[in-house]
Amino acid sequence: MDSEGAPRLHFGRARPFNRGKSPTPNDGRRIGTRTIEMIKLRALLAVQSLVLFGLLQSGCLVDSAHRCGSHQVLQNDLCICDPGYGLFGTACQACGENEVGSNDGCQCAAGFGRSDATEPCAATASLGQSCSRDSDCADAVFAFCAPLLEGGYCTNPDCTSSMECKNGYSCNARGTRSFCERPPTGVGQSCETSDDCAGLEASYCESTLSHSCLKNACKADPAICPGDWVCCDIALIRESLCLPPSQVVGGQCPGGGTLIKGAN
Repeated sequence: MDSEGAPRLHFGRARPFNRGKSPTPNDGRRIGTRTIEMIKLRALLAVQSLVLFGLLQSGCLVDSAHRCGSHQVLQNDLCICDPGYGLFGTACQACGENEVGSNDGCQCAAGFGRSDATEPCAATASLGQSCSRDSDCADAVFAFCAPLLEGGYCTNPDCTSSMECKNGYSCNARGTRSFCERPPTGVGQSCETSDDCAGLEASYCESTLSHSCLKNACKADPAICPGDWVCCDIALIRESLCLPPSQVVGGQCPGGGTLIKGAN
């Protein structure tokens, strides 16, 4: 027993290396160290063999040429849906007639709309058409010219909820007259950096949670969010984003964000 209480290892009587001379005090320790190293090496090789066997059995060897799922393509190290497919949960599904794919599923193409996601996209003669006054909007349903910083667009007025709006528009009831407001251009478009969202109204690339173009910087003025959308200040990404109300469950913003009051 040594001074620290640990038992010593004994390997028997040491054999002298030179006739007539006693073995040096370190001979026994040298033999013991070599034996221990051999045991460690054999144990390491056994563990490596088990790990390799486990990888082969569980199928963890990844084919770098097939990193994405069905109907997906690898773009800038990000799996996105093929053209004509929309993202539903974690799977890409084919879009129907007059629909285009996005990270929010399949949306109606420009010039088409629907009031319910279960309906087919039908032609909407003047919804979203450029205008400068109400008289420019010939369609009796979309007879209101919603103002923009420059010009405007035709839409339907006097909505009471977003259920009355088509083509992803949402009801803006903050002014003297309610109307169905269009979503920011480019919203939901797949992106890796904000360069992919340049020139769009949704010019911020949220690359942590959704990997899509969104409208940001709403904390100072939540009213910049369209329709009934809300402003969420998300500390995880150090940014405030305009999000549709469907993404706020029980008053809680995604990613542990804070709901900013004042948008509606």
